[in-house]
Amino acid sequence: MRLVVLFFFFCTLSFAQKTYQKNTFEDGSISSEGWLENNLKIAYWRFYNKNGSLTKEGNFNANQRHGYWKFYDSKGQLHKKGKYKNDNKIGYWRTYVNHILVEEGSYTNGKESNYWKFYHSSGKLKEEGHYTNGLKTKYWHTYYITGILEKKGPYLNDKPTGHWKFYHKNGQLAKDGWYKLGKFTSYWQFYSPNGKKLSEGHFKNGKKTNWWLFYDKNENVNHKCQLDNNQKNGYCLMYKNKKLTSAIKYAKGKRIKEWTDLATFRKENKFSDLK
Repeated sequence: MRLVVLFFFFCTLSFAQKTYQKNTFEDGSISSEGWLENNLKIAYWRFYNKNGSLTKEGNFNANQRHGYWKFYDSKGQLHKKGKYKNDNKIGYWRTYVNHILVEEGSYTNGKESNYWKFYHSSGKLKEEGHYTNGLKTKYWHTYYITGILEKKGPYLNDKPTGHWKFYHKNGQLAKDGWYKLGKFTSYWQFYSPNGKKLSEGHFKNGKKTNWWLFYDKNENVNHKCQLDNNQKNGYCLMYKNKKLTSAIKYAKGKRIKEWTDLATFRKENKFSDLK
């Protein structure tokens, strides 16, 4: 009998520690409500704006979000939904704006992981690709609102790295070349919306360097220049109708001398400087 009484006492004490609580704003309107156990949030909770609309709702386990949650915008419309584990986002999450899905993908331990998709406000696909530990990795595609591909290429630790292609809104190739940790590197080519080549040349650490070629509307070389750190530094050779017409020498972006007489140019300069 004594054991029964003790058991009943402890059950009553345990039950008494679990209470339903309502919190209010200064004006008396409810701000949140849910269960407490040992002064820690447990089970289902709801949170409100001062106007009474729901802002979020979901489960707690010892004050940590745990289980399925929903979040709402200022209009009371669903904004986000997904699961938590020990206060970290896990599993598949979706985000909405005005009832339209704008992003969806998975979380692992609170960070984006695996394949994600992002959408324009019209609902059309905007961007898609992989995350690893919250950072963009592998191959990504980005689209114009018309559905035409805007750019594509790989990421490494959230920075473009490797070969990339960019497209004009009409679908024509705009530029293509190489990135290294978010900076232009190696060789790049640039094109007009009608598909004509505009220029091409080398980058180093995101800056133009070495020889660059620039084309006219017929894709003939208009001029080619030696560049360093985005500045003309060396020679620029000017062409018309595929024929060399003049040469200009630059030093750190400043024009030094021009030759229109090619015989004089040959006498005063070393051809090894043009390499």
